[in-house]
Amino acid sequence: MASTLGSPIGTIGSSLGSTVGVSTVGVSTLGVSTVGRFRKSAAIVALACSVPATIAFTDQLHPYRQSVSVCVHVTEKEHISGPALRTLQEEASRIWIRHGVALTWTQPVPKTCPTVVSLVFDEYELLKLAGGYRDSALARTVFLGRSQTIYVSVPRAFLMLAQLTQRNKTVVSSAERDTRGGTLLGRVVAHELGHVLLTTLSHSEAGLMRPVFGLNDVLSSDDHTTDLSSVETSRLEMRFSLVRMDSPTRATPSVLARSEISR
Repeated sequence: MASTLGSPIGTIGSSLGSTVGVSTVGVSTLGVSTVGRFRKSAAIVALACSVPATIAFTDQLHPYRQSVSVCVHVTEKEHISGPALRTLQEEASRIWIRHGVALTWTQPVPKTCPTVVSLVFDEYELLKLAGGYRDSALARTVFLGRSQTIYVSVPRAFLMLAQLTQRNKTVVSSAERDTRGGTLLGRVVAHELGHVLLTTLSHSEAGLMRPVFGLNDVLSSDDHTTDLSSVETSRLEMRFSLVRMDSPTRATPSVLARSEISR
């Protein structure tokens, strides 16, 4: 049973769909959108990179009294440059801290981490998940029991960017290429983390969890493209017991009040 939601936005876009037990991020090439199919698979919240790191934020970037910590365990089975990986980490972290989730990218993942998700860069695994057919999926999240694993293709993401560059007849430096690629991959990973953190294969009409988005949206500086819906926000707050800053605090009854209550 497969459910494909939405249609491409713009001439170059990425479509996101889901099947029972599988979440898929698809990418369209010059307006042709495809959605791959996933099997069930493993791992929950934790991204780890080759360099121990926690993205630090100095300002209050979320509306909660305390954020929840999520670790990402990263396995690199295909090459991704250091600058692109760092940009991916920063972008995914920037998106999720706004929703009260602090991503930790330390390798190896600390044993004390309460939530861990596996992120694997592996083009070959995406081929296997698609039944041996080369589809246009950028990433897939496989659910297996209580664990989930996110598989991402680095080559497909950079191919998508190359096609956009050719279409616009622009020339970019290797540094800019790494930044754009890392940003694209960071938002793809952030979307897939959404399926894991929200424990759902469902999509919303807009924002981070929308089923289809254009490449220009992926690289946009508009934070609305990575918002969560009110339903998704409530689900996240309930799962991780996130308490809003403006939430009323249940005060301890005074001695007089306690005596009145006991009567």
